[in-house]
Amino acid sequence: MSELQKLLRQNISIPQLLGYAFAALTGMSIIFSAFCLSLDIRPLFSSETGLFKKELMVVNKKVRLLSTFNSSQTTFSSSEIDEIRQQDFVRSLSYFSSSRFHVKAYMESTGQMPYFSTDLFFESVPDHLLDVNVAEWKWDEESRLIPIIIPRDYLSLYNFGFAGSQGLPQISEGIIRQVVFRVSLTGNGMRENFSGRIVGFSDHLNTILVPEAFMAWANDRFGDHAPAEKISRLVIEVKNPADPEVATFFAAHPGYEISSNKGEQGKLSYFLTLLIIIIMTVGCLIMIPAIGLMMLSINLLIYKNQKTLGNLILLGFPRKKLAAPYNMLVLGLNVLIGTVSILITKYIQVLYHTKLSVLVPNEQGSVFWMTLLFAIIFVCAISGLDILWIQRKITRIKIPARG
Repeated sequence: MSELQKLLRQNISIPQLLGYAFAALTGMSIIFSAFCLSLDIRPLFSSETGLFKKELMVVNKKVRLLSTFNSSQTTFSSSEIDEIRQQDFVRSLSYFSSSRFHVKAYMESTGQMPYFSTDLFFESVPDHLLDVNVAEWKWDEESRLIPIIIPRDYLSLYNFGFAGSQGLPQISEGIIRQVVFRVSLTGNGMRENFSGRIVGFSDHLNTILVPEAFMAWANDRFGDHAPAEKISRLVIEVKNPADPEVATFFAAHPGYEISSNKGEQGKLSYFLTLLIIIIMTVGCLIMIPAIGLMMLSINLLIYKNQKTLGNLILLGFPRKKLAAPYNMLVLGLNVLIGTVSILITKYIQVLYHTKLSVLVPNEQGSVFWMTLLFAIIFVCAISGLDILWIQRKITRIKIPARG
């Protein structure tokens, strides 16, 4: 350290610097940890686990005694659909298109799959509502292969209910995706055979789905050509599942039923996002007084050395050179605090990652560099603010009068 630096760093208050270091360390550790946690749980919002997906609600009318004899009581009129669509909590509204022909699926017994033959039904929804991303989701009349998505619950029911009780082998998702079975479509005086294959499993939509293009083609070819399609189930994408208007609206319409736990998952997603924002806000609230304390310390330090600084300016020392020792001090201190904070963040990540890895694939190494980058930018921003403050104070020092 040069003599000039020793001279200018006189009157440094160690307790003030320690106070700043403690507050800044606490604030940075909270902010970096919250940022790191938000990255680690991000796959939950986009993965195919279905835990925090796009929030969809399937709405239908309750089946009552009179509905048994008059199915029109469980379909939605255009005015009812418009009323739901106009609600503020609705982002988009679509509906299930149903097959208007007879469907039968069957397959001969193989080593891994038992013989089965069953009547089926098909439904379709717009592709953007699917929670399954599969490349095979397209209908090609030339190939005669019908891609199908079924609820993941159906496979669980078979493996853990039906297969066990009947002595049949359990089937994995990988195996069932490879199975091609025959599908017979009957209607409008025609019957044709196709191939069918399950290409994905849905966690949101509890129905057997086929592509919209196939449904339109098949209804036109095998359907009963009904004058208007009867809409019995709606798919609503809501803006915020925790919006009280959602519960208020459906409480005012007791004849409507919504899918069971999808709203609860959405509330959990919303709550988790809100929790991370609150944690980062708390970290920022701790950082603000810490930054204020640093600026106050700089003020006091420069005030105490004001006479010395003035004389040095009078002797011809450039103001930038006089500011350099203070700049190096705050920069070194911030880098040290940032380094310790990132180590604390890493330690916290290791603590929660074991439990979080149950829900999220191991991506600890791939996302921490983003936290490190965020920490570097944050420390540079804080240091830049401090340096600008020092520069401003040094620039305002008045040169003492000669003699």
